[in-house]
This record gives sequence, structure tokens and C-alpha cells, in this order.
Amino acid sequence: NICKNYLADINEIHVCIPIIIGGNVGGVVQFVCGKRDVCNISEIEKKISRAQQYIREAQPVLEAKRLMKTLKESSVRDTLTGLYNRRFIEESYEGLCSRILRRGSTLGLLMCDIDYFKQTNDTYGHDVGDVVLRETANVVRQCVRESDVVIRFGGEEILVLLLDTKPEDPVLVAEKIRSKVEAMKVSITGDLIQKTISIGVSELPTDTQNFWEAIKFADVALYKAKELGRNRVVRFSPEMWQDNKY
Repeated sequence: NICKNYLADINEIHVCIPIIIGGNVGGVVQFVCGKRDVCNISEIEKKISRAQQYIREAQPVLEAKRLMKTLKESSVRDTLTGLYNRRFIEESYEGLCSRILRRGSTLGLLMCDIDYFKQTNDTYGHDVGDVVLRETANVVRQCVRESDVVIRFGGEEILVLLLDTKPEDPVLVAEKIRSKVEAMKVSITGDLIQKTISIGVSELPTDTQNFWEAIKFADVALYKAKELGRNRVVRFSPEMWQDNKY
């Protein structure tokens, strides 16, 4: 019972062959021969030999594909937070928006900004600021679904794309994020830091069918949240766009 991937009757003769990729088990080839009184040992040994030869020949290809995937992933990930970066959204927004519009669904956009973040860096140093940003990113990620997209948009700004939501649901998600961040306590040497977050919300196609304009609208709503005192969620409205300050 050494093969953890074996799911059938343990009394059957079975052989599991690991596929080693990058020093780790990247997959398992499993052979089930049957009960001991019906298993043809010589026949399964031939199959195992052929499988091992195939695995040896396939491993360089699998290694190369794994490396390419890793390089691709690293190019669209922010190293500090593990969130997607702006390059990711620049490469994928067209397909994402076309699918939303084709399904007649809603894309919620939340532009989040940690309140008084510069003050944290100035008081405690950039290393502590990095910890606060990383912990905030984790909280945001935990508040949304796996299918949603969380991006470090720049500095302490985090953009959340809520896929296939109902209209006005993005405001509820934003409020959940806001309250969770407010309750977050970041432990540093001899002290605890608590921060708040301001969030601007827009929706595509409710507010616009242009993706970058929807981001701008969320950003406008974020500035309004800052103006109203921070630590709040503000839904974009056309009146905000008409104000020349934004």
C-alpha cells in the first residue's frame, strides 16, 4: 500500500510508476493486473517496461513544457504579492470582455487602495510596508471566488475583476473586502498594525462597454471614497465623471 494514488481494491496486484519532473513527482502511471490468481505477471512486466521507456523519452518534453509554463507564469505575476500584474490583464482583457458581453453577464471592477499606505512606509519602513501589502492582498484574494481575477495594479492599488456577477453584487463583495481588511491585524516586532482600505466600484457593461473606461470609472469612484473620508466603498455614478477634478 505504498502507492497513494491507487484507488481500487488493495488486494489487486498493481504497480505505480512515478513521472519525475523537476525533481518532483509530476504524474503517476498506474497498472492494475487484477487478483493474484488471475494476474499475468509476465504480461504486466512487459507493459511496465514499455511504459518506463516511454516515460524516459517523454520526460525531457515534459520538463521543457513545465519550464515554459513557469516562465510564462512568472512574467504575469507580481513577485511580492503573488497576484497577477498589469501585463496579465493587458494580454487577456479582450477575450475576457468579449466572453462577458457574449454571455450577457456583468463584470464587476473593484479598484482598491490601502489608506495612508505612505504613512506606514515612512513610519515603519518599506519592509513592513511590503508585509502590509502582502497581507492585504491575501485578504482580498480570500474574499473572492477562484474564478475571479485579482491584480496588483500599481503601488498599493489592487484591481479585482469579478466575473459573471449579478448587477450590484460587486458592491457587496467590495464591502466584504473592506470590513475584512479593517479587521486585519499585521504583527510586527513589538507592535500590531491595522489598516483600512477604500474601494471604487464600476460595472461592465452597465457603466460602459469599454474595459479601460470601466477601470477609469472605478478609479474615479475610489477617489470619491478617499474624499469622503476613506475606509468606504463608493459605486461609480455618471455625476462623478462630470466633475473636472476627476
